Amino acid sequence: MNIFTCTDHTDFSTLDGFGMVEEYAARAPLINQKFLTISDHGMLGAVPRQIKACENINAEKGKDTLSPIYACELYVNRFQPESEGLEFMQKFMEDLNEDEKQECKAGAHLLAIAYTDEGYKNLVSLSSWGWTKGFYRKPRVNYEQLVKYKKGLFFTSCCYNSEVGRAFDKGGEEAAYEVIERYISMIGKENYFLELMLLDFNKQKPYDAFIVKAHEKYGLKLILTNDCHYCQAEDSHFQRLMLMVQTNRTIQEIQKAIAEDSMQDFFELQDANLWMKSEEELNDKWLKDYSDIIPYELFCEAKKNTVEICNKAKGVAIDRSLKLPILPDADERLKEEVMKGFKERCLPKNKVYLDRIKEEYSLITRKGFSSYFLMQKLMTDEARRFCKQILGGDGSQAVGPGRGSAAGALTCYCLGITNVDPVYEGLLFSRFMSEARGGRSIKLEFKNIDPLPAIQNL
Repeated sequence: MNIFTCTDHTDFSTLDGFGMVEEYAARAPLINQKFLTISDHGMLGAVPRQIKACENINAEKGKDTLSPIYACELYVNRFQPESEGLEFMQKFMEDLNEDEKQECKAGAHLLAIAYTDEGYKNLVSLSSWGWTKGFYRKPRVNYEQLVKYKKGLFFTSCCYNSEVGRAFDKGGEEAAYEVIERYISMIGKENYFLELMLLDFNKQKPYDAFIVKAHEKYGLKLILTNDCHYCQAEDSHFQRLMLMVQTNRTIQEIQKAIAEDSMQDFFELQDANLWMKSEEELNDKWLKDYSDIIPYELFCEAKKNTVEICNKAKGVAIDRSLKLPILPDADERLKEEVMKGFKERCLPKNKVYLDRIKEEYSLITRKGFSSYFLMQKLMTDEARRFCKQILGGDGSQAVGPGRGSAAGALTCYCLGITNVDPVYEGLLFSRFMSEARGGRSIKLEFKNIDPLPAIQNL
């Protein structure tokens, strides 16, 4: 069947995920798995490594051996406003009643999977909004943002720490049904899935039984995910040690809490079942512990639906080209600044210099680097201005004379980015940029200017 493994937690899920992206990717072909889904808490930081790891596996094993699936386990809180920081949130919570305050403090999990290029961009937007506008303890999003950026995304009911799971835990089936109906109205039945997990967590079996009932009630599709926090079964001990840091507990305290059955809400500490399993291992787990909860036909259907999701999502293409801000009228502005600098440097207007600057300008504009050179000039000019303001003089000591292949650009010399005349020194522009090469980064060296002595002397 080749079901995907929802590796919720890599080392990017700080103090929760023990497994590394490369470990999961290396194990996938060994268990006949064709999809690698990374869905870390609130972030997409693992995506570059995920892409690289899959590319390495495909280069080694053959094309299309492993496909990356881009996902994120979002934190959702319906009360979350567009925040301006901790003080803003504290003031915002003053206007809530006690029940709302308690609900506002926690972020519930929601798995989002990109199945189109636009969906990936929306996933980035949701994660970014959570970190920049919705951060309160965790990077959180609200319902308004989910609706705004839902296109191209599949969502699932997620784990027991989701809104559905928490409602089920506190209010029973009817409360959980209300949450499911809310998500159906926001997302639509075709893109909202009910998620089954085969965990040792003592609340998982009754929750899965409820999920089966919800499937029958609403006709929502079931999926089966393998919640991973580490790659190999023997890594459970090390992940538990890591969780000790997160929970501020010792080994003895954890062992005592487990013995007293007081860890029921912290499933990672009672579940040694969170490694990357093969389909055969999942089948065995279902047969041993879940066949009385999940009918065989639904179990098979859930696996099939999971594969369908991945087949739809595996073609998502990420634009990996270099992204540079584009300044307005960059080509014309670059020409003006270069000619201004040419004059200020008192460069000779002979054929050698004029042909060189024309050649460089033509190549820079054709390859779309005008904005890049202008931004480098803005940085060096600002460094000199600040140095002059603090220490006096002309500010020239703020920026080094230039290093690397960019020193071969007469354009850089005219713009004041470098202080080396490449024509006089016999340096080649082609070492920095040519028709075949898009240009290397301009290496700048800024002096560390401490304003404190100057301020103390005022």
